[in-house]
Amino acid sequence: MIQVCSYKGCGVHYGEKEPLSDKRKIYGLCPKHVEIFLKEIKNEMEKLMAMSGGLNVLIVDDNTLYRQLFKETFHDRFPSVDIYEAVNGEEALLQVETFRPNLIFMDIRLPGENGLELTKKVKARYPNIIVVILTGYDLPEYRESSSRCADYFFSKDSSIQENIFTLVESILPARR
Repeated sequence: MIQVCSYKGCGVHYGEKEPLSDKRKIYGLCPKHVEIFLKEIKNEMEKLMAMSGGLNVLIVDDNTLYRQLFKETFHDRFPSVDIYEAVNGEEALLQVETFRPNLIFMDIRLPGENGLELTKKVKARYPNIIVVILTGYDLPEYRESSSRCADYFFSKDSSIQENIFTLVESILPARR
């Protein structure tokens, strides 16, 4: 598979994955744009944390195993961060109203309302909440749709998860 950078239309091919005969494209961020992306989201998170005094995270995903693993890994790394969960849109909206997260990790495929529609609702009411679409379906049409409503898009790839945790570590060095 061919890896293509999707950062603001970059389009650079930055690597191939096995099998090399498979010429399908998968989208992500080239090394240069990973650094730029991390700086951008770090600046946004620092602004939000300065306003709120802490970091509240909401994980919206109907996959219980993935959600729990993500939460546990996040909590192990950042015990001072408040982490909330939701399995569907209705639960997510309730959590947003109750806990006002600074950062939401949103799956696209959810029971009932999909994550993109839910993101539009959240951003309409709370434009300063950062929403990261985090999905196992790295399709160009999902990337395009999410670019219209979410702040960022990542596939549920362990290297991307590591980049997200590196970002949070850089924001919270004194809180660990």
